Amino acid sequence: MNQEWKFKLHSIYGQILFDRKLTQSFEQVKANKGAGGIDGETIESFEAKLEENIMTILTKLKTKVYQPQPVRRVYIPKKNGKKRPLGIPTIEDRIVQQSVVNVLQPKFEDNLFHNWSVGYRPNRGVQRALQIILWNIEQGYNHIYDCDIKGFFDNIPHKKLIGVLKKYISDRTVLGLIDKWLKAGHMEEGKLIHSDYGTPQGGVISPLLANVYLNELDWEWDLNGIRFVRYADDFLLFAKTKDDINKAASLTKNKLNELGLEISKEKTRVVNFNKDDFDFLGFTFHHWDQGKKDNKLSFHVTPKKESIKDFRLKIKEKTRKFLTLSKEEWINRVNPIIRGKVNYYVTIIKAIKANEEHGQESNCKTRWMRGILLSMDGYIRRRLRVAFIHKHPNQRKGWKMNSKWNNAFFLSIKLIPSYWLYLNKAYGYTKEQYLTDMTRKAKRNLKNKISRTKAKGEEYYTPHRLQKMQNAWNASS
Repeated sequence: MNQEWKFKLHSIYGQILFDRKLTQSFEQVKANKGAGGIDGETIESFEAKLEENIMTILTKLKTKVYQPQPVRRVYIPKKNGKKRPLGIPTIEDRIVQQSVVNVLQPKFEDNLFHNWSVGYRPNRGVQRALQIILWNIEQGYNHIYDCDIKGFFDNIPHKKLIGVLKKYISDRTVLGLIDKWLKAGHMEEGKLIHSDYGTPQGGVISPLLANVYLNELDWEWDLNGIRFVRYADDFLLFAKTKDDINKAASLTKNKLNELGLEISKEKTRVVNFNKDDFDFLGFTFHHWDQGKKDNKLSFHVTPKKESIKDFRLKIKEKTRKFLTLSKEEWINRVNPIIRGKVNYYVTIIKAIKANEEHGQESNCKTRWMRGILLSMDGYIRRRLRVAFIHKHPNQRKGWKMNSKWNNAFFLSIKLIPSYWLYLNKAYGYTKEQYLTDMTRKAKRNLKNKISRTKAKGEEYYTPHRLQKMQNAWNASS
């Protein structure tokens, strides 16, 4: 596709100069929640005088005296133990940024952005990204360039970014606004720090600016017939041969260099999906493998190990045994975590089904996910059994409560099993089916334990074991 675009946006600034539009922007900012900026103004305090505050912003914009304030720099932990910087603008700046986004985004969606760019865009997202990945793998594009841009959000050159924006925006006032936001700097430990690089992660307009900037890369790939999927600064390229993927990698490096960006060598690699696995958006794609029974080639998708580790950690943090809570309170602490994780994991099933509706036969298997979630449910129940025991709780007492606090019991007190929820969302699996399957499985496991004990010439239900079970039962009452 030719890079000389047919459209140019005029008179954007005038479209935000309405109190109702600024109020709408505030409602969007409020929905996204978040803390206040360096001025100490919170969403709640701003809303307390909403009409007055909106009119103040409108007056500043109309008289062109509005000046963005520096963002407040905070650091949030990443899953790898490192910390990611966030730049939190003031509520006022977030409202004005949202107003500009509300005008620009629909125009860019209709006229500029590529269909294979799916991050931070309406009606796209993770499911769309997974669909593209699965489609390419099934079509034989199994040489994959798994690329990471080094410190993308911190390293976008302001001058080059404004240069790209000028190709599509002729409104100088809006270009000036964006330039001011970029140059506002950030406050850290009481010091104002300026830079000629980067867009603050946490700024309302940052995702849109990132997509506009990397849109240059999208159409370079398109121009050269390269298949890809991009989610913000994470992307994969696909090719049928090793030579083609190496050419695509070389072209990418050159284009990124032109944009003033560089590839992270440590996090970038070429994958041959016939023998190598790769990770993307919290999932692990396990390479093609031949089935032992039918000799049919297939591949598996599971959550990344880090995602499951994060799942366990979140459950652990919510089930600290030093707290004394009712069973209902414990369940209310863990259910939102289970819902959030499973809603994400089931996205892969939705992607498979969506592709099948478009005629793509699927060789992607997700059965390994079930074993992972069954194990996770066992961990959650173990944590809760210990938490339920108020008299000197410990894991040994928790273990003895397996027969009393079983699957049926946890269902009765409204614990959401992740295994059931996953299959329910994917295939309509009912709680009755779940309970039948789990009861059958528990009976089979107990029968096997008793058989193994008898094979050793021992009795399973010894007086000592029965006494321990009774003690734990009493402690739970």
